[in-house]
Amino acid sequence: SSGINAEYGDALKAGPSPAVDEDRLGAWSKCLSLVLATLIACQSALTGPSSSVLRDVVESERGREYLCCLTEVFKVACRISRSGCHEDGVVEIFKEIKHSWTLVSEVLDGLIDLPTIREFNIAGSSNEEEWARNCGICLLDTTNEPENSMLQYNRVIYHVTCANFWLNSIDDMLPNLNQKLDRPLL
Repeated sequence: SSGINAEYGDALKAGPSPAVDEDRLGAWSKCLSLVLATLIACQSALTGPSSSVLRDVVESERGREYLCCLTEVFKVACRISRSGCHEDGVVEIFKEIKHSWTLVSEVLDGLIDLPTIREFNIAGSSNEEEWARNCGICLLDTTNEPENSMLQYNRVIYHVTCANFWLNSIDDMLPNLNQKLDRPLL
């Protein structure tokens, strides 16, 4: 287990993060709290069934789709952690998220291999000179991302998975966390 934590820690080492204001930190904390709740719900659902039931779930199209979506939700948390990795609130919630992801992975061990943070290949950091290229939620530079993994709304670029999770779990309006916020988001 210490090897897993070392792997996560190494994958998230980055240069200094941009200044994080209270509203941005609050938005990230809300998002990460909902990611954690999603993972805990999954963990709870997976710990009761027998291994044959789990195998049936993993082998079903709906089960694979659910686990694929769960992986994308975890990836959103990894991106936010990368951007705000030096902020205490983000670090603490992300530790809990990593722990839940590890527990979900252990329950499914031998049935399916869930990716680690390192496999996500989350590159770069916030580009403070070119805010227009940073995701409006996680603030990571999107310059080298595949075009089909991004969308643009109101002249702001978003990772599709960041935007999808935000719209389905947090608010029906996409934020632009690249800018100093005029009013609290949440």
